[in-house]
Amino acid sequence: MNNDQVSSGTWFFIGVTICLASLQYKLGTLSSPGSGFLPFLSGLAIGFFSIVGFIHATIRKNRGEVWASFLKAVRWEKALIVLISLFAYGLLLELIGFFLCTLLFIGFLLRVVVPQRWLLVTGGSLLITVASYIVFEVLLKARMPKGFLGF
Repeated sequence: MNNDQVSSGTWFFIGVTICLASLQYKLGTLSSPGSGFLPFLSGLAIGFFSIVGFIHATIRKNRGEVWASFLKAVRWEKALIVLISLFAYGLLLELIGFFLCTLLFIGFLLRVVVPQRWLLVTGGSLLITVASYIVFEVLLKARMPKGFLGF
């Protein structure tokens, strides 16, 4: 099997899953559609086009790349670092507050996960933290944790 056949099979499975999930809701009729009508049609369309893609991938002369696991290219150590830092961010958010925790978290990601110069790390993390503070605290009026420093 080549990559196109594998991806078409995956999309077919997704389409069937959408169709089955939409059957839990009322489908209705064409003149009076129910809440499950549009998801059901979307699942049918996904399934149909995945079948067309599978047939096309099967009969074409150029076979394409042979399927290979994409997990070989994943940098597991960086993914683990990001996962651990997200966990630490969630634990420390209430304790040290949104602003300081986000500043340290973004700075850590910019310096350790995607190594950048210190000027970019400090400027970028400060800019991202201030922008997210403005979006959540000022514009959306969401109360963010203040922490022990009060900000």
